[in-house]
Amino acid sequence: MGSIDKVKLTSGKILKAMRLRFNYTQKDVSNAIGISVSNLSALENDKRNLGVELAAKFSVLYGARIEGLLFPNGLKSMKGYSSLIKKIEKLKDAA
Repeated sequence: MGSIDKVKLTSGKILKAMRLRFNYTQKDVSNAIGISVSNLSALENDKRNLGVELAAKFSVLYGARIEGLLFPNGLKSMKGYSSLIKKIEKLKDAA
């Protein structure tokens, strides 16, 4: 496996990489999305959580899947995923 496998992806890292890939400045993106440059910087540096509405706007801007922005490491890496699956299995068994 390559070294990228060891890097934990974050929404901020993805947003910054996408912006750079498209050769947009932070000002370009903040104007398009309707947020301040400081807010965009906080998102890109993972100092602020990406909400659904902003994720949708970034999804449209970059042509990216919204779930990839909200859950960059997949749903299985979400906190509490394993316990959620166990509870769902119990629900199904009880039905």
